[in-house]
Amino acid sequence: MAKKQSFADKASKKKHVVNCPICESPINYIKYVKAERTSNGWKFKTTNVGVCKCNHSEVYG
Repeated sequence: MAKKQSFADKASKKKHVVNCPICESPINYIKYVKAERTSNGWKFKTTNVGVCKCNHSEVYG
């Protein structure tokens, strides 16, 4: 039988963190949604973007 895992065991695990090579801050991945106008109406394109201190102002405006 498998061993029961408690919440404390889950919380104590290390998380994989990717740092930016330029500014050395951690990269947070967000889902970026861009609205584009087409001939029939609107189309939404979604992409996953990594955000750090370098490109924070570019992504969030």
